Amino acid sequence: MDVPPGLIDSAAVLRTGSGTDRIHREFRAGKLVRIRRGFYVPTNDWVAAQPSHRFAWSTVAITRSINGAVLTGQTAALASGLPTLGTPAFVELATTQPGRSGARKSSLQVLGEDSTALEARKIRSYPLRYCLRSGMEPVRHGEFLCVGLAQVTADIMASAALSEALVVADGAARRLSGQWTIAPGSGLMSVPEVAAAISAQPNEAARQRAEFVASLASPLPESVGESYSRAAFEFLGFEQPVLQQVFNDRNGFIGRSDFWWPRQRVVGEFDGKAKYVDPAMRGGISADEAVYREKLREDRIRALGYTFVRWAWSDVQSPDRLKRKLLAAGLRPRQKR
Repeated sequence: MDVPPGLIDSAAVLRTGSGTDRIHREFRAGKLVRIRRGFYVPTNDWVAAQPSHRFAWSTVAITRSINGAVLTGQTAALASGLPTLGTPAFVELATTQPGRSGARKSSLQVLGEDSTALEARKIRSYPLRYCLRSGMEPVRHGEFLCVGLAQVTADIMASAALSEALVVADGAARRLSGQWTIAPGSGLMSVPEVAAAISAQPNEAARQRAEFVASLASPLPESVGESYSRAAFEFLGFEQPVLQQVFNDRNGFIGRSDFWWPRQRVVGEFDGKAKYVDPAMRGGISADEAVYREKLREDRIRALGYTFVRWAWSDVQSPDRLKRKLLAAGLRPRQKR
């Protein structure tokens, strides 16, 4: 988890020998937002920040103020470097005490009456939620203690919506594949730790959900958008495509496609914005050149006799719109049994 600069830790300030009177004055004046007792962010920064930055500040404030805090769920996924679908609604901590589980009221506080303070009050905060966990073996990621990868992945697969769960599961499969823990062609259930964490889920419905997501998980999707799209295919009733298919023609290598439905002769591509605007992903060429090369690649694949369909993030967020695009390309949903 990337934690942006700007968080003011009163205890750290005191350790330098400085006082905290100025912090308290600026808080009372509405110039600082108090995330949690002893932790502040300039109000202007809070208002201007991305949700992921506000969440990171909130996570740091909570973990530094609670002795032995162990992150779990989507929070642990983020802190350990797994992809997630958006920013979690809560900072989740593990607890072994049944009576402690549940959400806590947000501790965010904003004083002052100027326009920035008023705006800050409208922005959602990220309260603390305790989740019951047993048999934890925390793993350290930077300053954070987290529930282990297998447990986090199993918990999310068992409880989250398919779109959220598959994003995390694909990310876990990528990491485990890079560590040679998953053999080529095998899935998450082939990892003993993951299988054990799924078996330990509290009820049969949770185990079945986790096993289903684990059966879909693959190390091959290269972005959150691709995993999100795969969840949408399942929701819409389309068969899962071949991933990262290599295409060649008489002139040689054309490229790899995100998705390929060989039986229906359709090639699909998730067009994330970064592909065209992020210099690192463009490989040093201009955005115009990237668009031109994508067009040439598409034309060569079409010449092989395939239909080509593209969609963006907004299409996946509106499943009916994505469905219309896939149907127009010639894809048909699975036959209902």
